[in-house]
Amino acid sequence: MIVSMTGFGKAEGTFKKNKFSIEIRSVNNRFCEISMRYPKYLSSKDFELKEIVRKKISRGKITININSEEGNPDASEFNVDEIQIRDNYKLLTSIKKIIGSKEEINLGHILSFANILGSEQSAEIDKDEFKFICTLLNEAVDDLGKMKVKEGNSLNKDILERIKFIEKESERISKLSAGRAGVERKRILTKVESLLKDKKIIDEKRLELEVILLSEKIDITEEIIRLKSHTKYFIEYAKSDELAGRRLNFLIQEINREINTIASKSLDADVSQKASVLKEELEKIREQLQNVE
Repeated sequence: MIVSMTGFGKAEGTFKKNKFSIEIRSVNNRFCEISMRYPKYLSSKDFELKEIVRKKISRGKITININSEEGNPDASEFNVDEIQIRDNYKLLTSIKKIIGSKEEINLGHILSFANILGSEQSAEIDKDEFKFICTLLNEAVDDLGKMKVKEGNSLNKDILERIKFIEKESERISKLSAGRAGVERKRILTKVESLLKDKKIIDEKRLELEVILLSEKIDITEEIIRLKSHTKYFIEYAKSDELAGRRLNFLIQEINREINTIASKSLDADVSQKASVLKEELEKIREQLQNVE
């Protein structure tokens, strides 16, 4: 199954008076790399939140933003830290003496300390609220997954068309190379005989054996068979239900190996030309696979 590593997902919801918004972006990466931004009180839940993502995404650089917007709080929800106010007043008085200031300490000076007045918030996150956030994160990941599948379908179409082109061209290469070993054997024998005038100093059986071995070396039948096998498995994995990015990358390497061997062994100009075209198509597939999960 070909699924893109690139996508965007979003989910929104309200828990009590808090409005939550989760956005998730994904780009290609060899591994699963997750970075998250969230309100401070979710810090202790970092691992659990990332596990939700890891269960559904195997590869990619994933960025997640969890935003919380509180509704209008009641006055009763605020608290005043009296001890902190007194401590800060003493600190201001000390600073005033040190710098020799005659300015009177007023309410504005005291309120400039942000830790005096704040909203009541428990040290531990509410279980129901965290469950809600987890549900919302799952929705965002699923929304991302839909986009990744959609883009993956486009990639799948392009990649399989190129693989089928490689299959067809390999059939043509096979036909061009059929019987080529025998022709090359005769050509080499003719050339050797014309170059060597005195046959008495030549071991003809040994010479014939060397020519046979040479003709076998330029036979590309095995490479063609292996190439067909690799393209067959490539198509099967691309159409399977499992995420096949890593497998397909491995098969591309094996296909490239066979094409290189065909190009190096063949003495036929047409075959060499077709092998070059196949390598160009393979490189385009390789580029596409860099974005496949």
